[in-house]
Amino acid sequence: MTHKLDPVTSLVVTAFGSPGIALSLAGCILAFTVGLVIYSGFKAHKPLVSELRDRWNLLNALDGRGRTSSFYKGFPEIDRRFSSAAGAGNSGATLLLGWSNYRSVLVENGDSFVTSVRAAEAFDHLDESSKGLEWWANIMVAIGLVITFLGIVAALSEATLAMSADSSGATMQASLMGLLAIAATKFWTSIAGVASSIILRLVARLRRSSIKSQEAEFFVMLDSCVNFMPPEKVALEHLKSLQRIETTLSRDPRS
Repeated sequence: MTHKLDPVTSLVVTAFGSPGIALSLAGCILAFTVGLVIYSGFKAHKPLVSELRDRWNLLNALDGRGRTSSFYKGFPEIDRRFSSAAGAGNSGATLLLGWSNYRSVLVENGDSFVTSVRAAEAFDHLDESSKGLEWWANIMVAIGLVITFLGIVAALSEATLAMSADSSGATMQASLMGLLAIAATKFWTSIAGVASSIILRLVARLRRSSIKSQEAEFFVMLDSCVNFMPPEKVALEHLKSLQRIETTLSRDPRS
């Protein structure tokens, strides 16, 4: 009795039945991984690091002995520069949002600015490009496994067809040998998926370390351009002011 395959299984057998298709797909997975690393590097990582370095250089050019007053005097130009992140690539929106958050808490105090928020708190999620690579790392493993399972389904289906057409010992042995040969090659896609995941995670870790180092230097420089006053100190100053007002009112003979 001849065994017939359903249309879906027939399609899987046609697409993944050849032993060489697994090696080709494994090569495609690795090639896509390399392309993704290169693309994200030029579109997100390098522009972001360069933009952070340029901003640090701009602040570093201020007078070191009076950096807070120099920052205050040059704020219009600094604000104009920091409000434009055309050179930051895909991370430009994150930089703009961070600067908008930081600028909104700056308070004028004489010839300088006072803030209750550190730069690191205002600028967040600058390493989104690295997180994107980690997301793709999980996807590559899943793709490799799916292709492997599809290949095994194709190999089993072909073996079933061959044995149902001719149940002789020689045919069954040849079918089993073909099944093992095809199934073995299908695992190359899983290997490629795992290898791609390792590559992407290593690159993401290195890039995150680079971004953290560059942004830390920028945040320290930006914080040095303003006077920091934590919320607790602000509340304490308000309390002292209220106490002085209360003392003054209590001494007023008209009260």
